[in-house]
Amino acid sequence: MNRIILSVLGLAFPLVANAIELDWSGFGTVGYAQSDKAYRYQRWIDNDGTLLRDSVIGGQLDLRFNQQWGAAIQGKIAPSDHHDSAVAATLSWAFLSWRPVDDVLIRLGKLRVPMMLNTENHDVGVTYDFVRLPIEVYSIIPTTDFVGLSISKSWLANDMEWTVEGYTGRAGNKTRYYGREITDTQPRPGSWFIDSDVHSTGLVVSFRGLENMFRIGIHEARAYRDGGITSDIPFVPPNGPIPGYYDVRNGVHENGLRISVQSLGASFMLPANVRLTSEVAHMGFNGASSGFSRWGAYLALSRKFGGWTPYVSFAKTRSSASSLNLYRAIEAAAGNFGPPMSSYQKLNADILAPYDQWTWAIGTSYRVTTRSLLKAEWAQTSTGLVSSFIDAPAGGDSAGKRLNVFSLSYSFSF
Repeated sequence: MNRIILSVLGLAFPLVANAIELDWSGFGTVGYAQSDKAYRYQRWIDNDGTLLRDSVIGGQLDLRFNQQWGAAIQGKIAPSDHHDSAVAATLSWAFLSWRPVDDVLIRLGKLRVPMMLNTENHDVGVTYDFVRLPIEVYSIIPTTDFVGLSISKSWLANDMEWTVEGYTGRAGNKTRYYGREITDTQPRPGSWFIDSDVHSTGLVVSFRGLENMFRIGIHEARAYRDGGITSDIPFVPPNGPIPGYYDVRNGVHENGLRISVQSLGASFMLPANVRLTSEVAHMGFNGASSGFSRWGAYLALSRKFGGWTPYVSFAKTRSSASSLNLYRAIEAAAGNFGPPMSSYQKLNADILAPYDQWTWAIGTSYRVTTRSLLKAEWAQTSTGLVSSFIDAPAGGDSAGKRLNVFSLSYSFSF
């Protein structure tokens, strides 16, 4: 992947001598979040508080060689995607762009997947009023970026712009799993990360006006992993006095698994200058981690009062009924055994990575300057049968939980 990026940038180097414009910019967020529970939520948030969940610093270099050719490079330092207590520097953008005509844009290199309303500007907190974008929806995506090709066509009419964008590419992805009882000499909780190669293709239609925007997309991906991907968690029938149990080690391995995603989002102005923003996404995933097959949606209302923009939102995500039923069955099987078999059954359940939770949030942003926002939010999250956003302690689970998260952040650009 890095060779592809370097090759793309290499194409631009002969043009640099003729560059007529070079712009650089920066962005960042310093964010603090604290919950009222000892267990961790969204990897980092607990009652000790953390700066890791929302803090990020980054910069972008834009080059314009002439009316047709350009390039962009964006990097950031943020919490690592493969370690729970580290930060890492990553490359978010690195592409060469070409406009053969004014309304057609072709980009080649590393790009963000154009899925939700704020996917491409997710790291630039000054561009939206939420303290954080609802995880119930924004986590429903096989990969956040890709290395490949994007082609878009735009139409302008009556103060509005329509854009159709198609893309295809691949990305190395890291998926986090958490187990309440990882079995070795003693059952213990812990997380691990699995590498996969994701090939993604999609088509997105967007509309932007002076006050309103709309986006709909269909995306298709295939995930590959060395050694194959386990496609199920089979049930081993009872054998005499030994009860039946589930055993992921005997699952069928497939070379690749298909992932389909559909997304829909809109933000528009209501009477009395009230803004309504809503997004919904659905992901279908066939594999042992069948809990990833889920839908998510949120609805938010906001209104500006001078520099203040208070908002209220409700978000929900839920895995498919078959995933939740399988999780329930494996949990029941765990009750038929003592250690270490009960721990192994719980690990089988956790590998499903299912979700069943909803969140109410009340917050506000205050525009300190044209390029900085101060934000505050109180959110209450409740869970149903299970939520893999919660790192449940050994001997416990994430069912029937209610936690409050208090957040304060400062986002800026320069």
